[in-house]
Amino acid sequence: MNSTQLSSKDRKILISSLIGEYQYLCHDDPDDDDMTPAQHYSLLNTYSDEELIADSDLFDSAFTSIEDYYDFYSSYIPEEYQVN
Repeated sequence: MNSTQLSSKDRKILISSLIGEYQYLCHDDPDDDDMTPAQHYSLLNTYSDEELIADSDLFDSAFTSIEDYYDFYSSYIPEEYQVN
């Protein structure tokens, strides 16, 4: 994977993963100003590939791939944002 250009599928997986991670972080202690999954999805779609990668901190994490990152947060990803 090139660190600045994602395939269409990897981009979808990464956006879904970031939504799942955000839901994971918010689910125990939600705030009134937390983004909904739809709001977060809209925001993430404006990000460049480089910004998505930076936001995920994927290369500096214990995750071995985008799929590994997705799998970890998959139970927190709302059904409409899951990637098959």
